[in-house]
Formats: sequence, structure tokens, C-alpha cells
Amino acid sequence: MSAQETQLKLELAKVQQLYRKMQADRKALQQQLKEFKTQTGNFSDVVEQVLPSVVSVYVMDWDTGEEISSGSGFFVSPDVIVTNYHVIEDIADEDYFYEEDEVEQVLVETYDGKLRMAEVVFTGNAEEDLALLLITGFIIDPATGEQVESPEEYPPLELSFDVKVGDRVIAVGNPMGQFAATVTQGIISAIREPEEYEVGEDDEDEIAEVKVLQTDAAINPGNSGGPLINMAGQVVGVNTWGLEDADTINLAIASVALDDFLAGFEETFEGEPDEE
Repeated sequence: MSAQETQLKLELAKVQQLYRKMQADRKALQQQLKEFKTQTGNFSDVVEQVLPSVVSVYVMDWDTGEEISSGSGFFVSPDVIVTNYHVIEDIADEDYFYEEDEVEQVLVETYDGKLRMAEVVFTGNAEEDLALLLITGFIIDPATGEQVESPEEYPPLELSFDVKVGDRVIAVGNPMGQFAATVTQGIISAIREPEEYEVGEDDEDEIAEVKVLQTDAAINPGNSGGPLINMAGQVVGVNTWGLEDADTINLAIASVALDDFLAGFEETFEGEPDEE
């Protein structure tokens, strides 16, 4: 799959605003890491190892230049990013697979301080709440607001399925709006299987279709789509949501569910007919 050729452009003032936010977030994150290192010692080294693989995701209205929504994501291969479906649901349908003439593009802020173009290539349904983005070879030029070709690949994170109650974890994300980039720590409080969320016999009563991890590591709106990592820097879950009335109850989609989702993407992609 190749990057869409349509040249999208943002007003220079909007690009500069996004870059100023990026610089402020980076400064806040560095301060937070400094404090985190004082509290947790070597665990901060794990976070610094993971951060180059974590991105912010900005869903834009390309006609007006306004931001529709934002969240986080992380690389699972050198050019594929995982995020939550609810981050990009305003521009992509459920159970969507990449089509050349219908591709939707978003902005991603990478750890190297660039605004890159990415394409929505695969989504699940609202219950799965996962989506895949394909990074393109284009950045948004801070001097002009236009796309500039600049190919680059990023380090993917490794998944781990070995997780149990009591394990220490960290939620990493590059949150939106008034939230600075955040790193929060906690433990796995519970592991919830899909059937635990079925409150009725009808399909419409099923609340979740995937295995989730409950943690007391804070997950705020901007953390959505970012990785929940273990002490080895491996992804055990995809940060998804926190309960508004319970600060210590936060949920992440288990990495085993993400692995199934990635397998579904590979099967769909391999099943597509070759272009002649």
C-alpha cells in the first residue's frame, strides 16, 4: 500500500500551533520523567526505551483545518500504528479495510518532533475499539503547512501475553488539549474476560467483545490508544478508558486481543486480490 497522492494542506498558523503544543508537551514530559526517575529508579529507563514508539494522533477536518479529535498510538511494526477506534471513529466506519479511493488521513506526532501523515487502513467495531494506521513517507512542513516527502521507519513495541494480577505496569500516552504528555504507574488489579461483560442474552446487550485488563494506573482521555507496558517494556494492553466516578478503575484492551486483531488484518490483507 502506498501513500495517498492527494496533497492535503493545513494553514500555516494551525501547523505552528500544533508544533508549539508539541514543544510544550515534550518539555512537560521531560519534567515528568525527571520526577518519575526519582520515584521509581530504573523503571524510568523502561519508559524512555518505549517513548520513541509512542505517538499522538490528530484527526483533522482538512477543509477547515480544525482538529476533530485526538489520542495516542504506538508502532507494532516499523510503519503500522495501533490506536483506539474511538479516536478515529468520526472519519472511519466500523470494520473498515483500506481502499485506495476512500483512504482517510490523519496526523501523527512522532517522538522525533515531526508531524507525519498516516492512513486509516483497518478498524474493528466499537466493542473491539481498535484501529490500525499506516505511516506514510510524508511530514507536514512547519514552514509552509504542506506535505513534504520524508520517509522514515520507527521501532515497534513487542507484545507480551504473560500478565497476571499484581504485575506492575505503566500507561504511556501523549494526551490532548489541556493534558500534558503523561506517564502513570500502577498494578494490574483484575483481568476481565469478555463473558464478564455480558449483561443479557441478546447480542445488543453485550458490552465488550475482548479481554481487558483493569489497572489503577490512571488512563485519561488522551491516553486512549497508547500502550500499557510491563517492567520489560513490552505491551500488555492498549489503554482505552477510565471510569469517571472511580479513579482507580481503568481499563486496557489485553495484548492477546490486539494480537488477534492484527492477525485479522493480515488475513484480510493477504486475501485481497492482486492488482493487475
